[in-house]
Amino acid sequence: MTQFSPPLTTPSLKKETPATSLSFYLHAPTRVLVVGLGLGWLFDWLFYGKLLGVSVFLFAAALLTLLGILSWYEGVRPRLINLWVGPAILFFAAMVFVRSNGFLTFLNLSTVLFLLLLLAHHYAHASLFHIRFRDGVLVPLQTSVYTLWYGGQMVVHTARQINPQNSQRIVPFLRGALLALPILFVFTLLLAASDLIFAGYLARILAWETVDDLVHYAWRGVLILGLAWGFTGGLIYALAHPPAEKSPDGPARPLFSLGFIETAIILVLVNGLFILFGWIQMAYLFGGRANIRLDGFTYAEYARRGFFELVTVAVLTFILLTGLHWLSRRETVGQTRLFNGLGTVMAGLVLVQLASAFLRLQLYEQTYGFTQLRLYSHVFMVWLGVLFVGMVLVLWLRPHRLPFITLAAALGFVTTLNLINPDMFIVRQNMVRYAATGDLDAVYLTQLSDDAIPALLLAWQQVQGDKQRVYDPACGRELYLPEINRTLPSQPDYLGECVTTLDTILARHLTAQWELYENNDQWRRWQSAHLSRWRAYRGLVSSF
Repeated sequence: MTQFSPPLTTPSLKKETPATSLSFYLHAPTRVLVVGLGLGWLFDWLFYGKLLGVSVFLFAAALLTLLGILSWYEGVRPRLINLWVGPAILFFAAMVFVRSNGFLTFLNLSTVLFLLLLLAHHYAHASLFHIRFRDGVLVPLQTSVYTLWYGGQMVVHTARQINPQNSQRIVPFLRGALLALPILFVFTLLLAASDLIFAGYLARILAWETVDDLVHYAWRGVLILGLAWGFTGGLIYALAHPPAEKSPDGPARPLFSLGFIETAIILVLVNGLFILFGWIQMAYLFGGRANIRLDGFTYAEYARRGFFELVTVAVLTFILLTGLHWLSRRETVGQTRLFNGLGTVMAGLVLVQLASAFLRLQLYEQTYGFTQLRLYSHVFMVWLGVLFVGMVLVLWLRPHRLPFITLAAALGFVTTLNLINPDMFIVRQNMVRYAATGDLDAVYLTQLSDDAIPALLLAWQQVQGDKQRVYDPACGRELYLPEINRTLPSQPDYLGECVTTLDTILARHLTAQWELYENNDQWRRWQSAHLSRWRAYRGLVSSF
């Protein structure tokens, strides 16, 4: 079955209830129900009460595999041009196993969920290259709503299968189970008496705290059924939902439009402002430290502020250009070319602003060191620049591909963060700066995830022998300021015992992490297997 139509458009199905429409959509609805129940149980088994790890990749792989198998059985051909989403989902799911950085884990999980919803909607239908900006919000919402609706249809469909005739078929099975109970009881007692290991397992089962265990497993059962509802509905939606009708005019038209003269005036005036700003950047920031000091600013003061504002300007400019591209009326080839030319100039000027923001942030890091937020901002600016370059290309070649270019840039941003390993990168860069200046915010490094531990072990060796005294955060974090580390005198009598060394701070943190690993076995479960945690533990064991 490779082509579907809404059931209400088929005369023979007009009188059918929603419960029976599943038989129209699918060859074997019961098969999909069984797979949905299996996925609900698998999700519970892999994730309930366990740390995230390899389980995310295993579940994503199982889900995609079962979708492919069901697709083959149902005769639904997926759009080959959309199949790149599958490997992308597996990559980001695998990164949950590789990286332990909290923000990065959140990005990876969010990306996996978003791509799954996108795949369910486009599995056998329109190419993802033709998505629109509003699809980024509407498609996940639509997929979520229809997933619940199709899951409800499956519940009704299953309930209708239980009729008196089918119930009579179940009675012999129930009767046989009741007759077998006393026989099983006798054999169980005899087998327990004959084997101590079997008796031990039996004792553990009978030692349940009856009420608590029943409540616990009842909740687990409800959770599995709820998950099965969602997974079953999602599979049905991916395999059987009717394709959306394509507009003969291409992208949806806006409710109102803007004349070309108004659009051109906006672009010209904004470009003029950007040209003025770019000239100042060329004269001062790109001109070197001397030009900035002439106007009364130190290089650090000039670099310390402005990069977030410049990134905001770049983001707003992207929104402005895409909005004008959608709203403006371009009735002739000349108007289209002029719009594209003004847009290209604006994109080039924004790239100058991004270069300015990049340099400002780089100077700030040279003065104060690397942090997660500064690193994320750096990577974001790079991909924002790539997005503007892509925007210029699609404006001239394939304007309708702009939403897909935006999606690709977003995926590229998350991919880059995964590949560079932010926490380890931050430690290494700060240690390079320490080797050059002797300045190190060791307390901040102890706040990073397990990804940083291998680099922290090397950093600990590097700071051994450093006699500089820094504030001890153990005396109270509310009193801790990074600036104290840079201004603390050699004999800080006014701080009493609240001073320590870089060596002590790192050693205390690494020792605490080692003890945490030794005293907590939850991370050792195979479902929670995690490459970063394993590397951190191996490094700590070899050092302590």
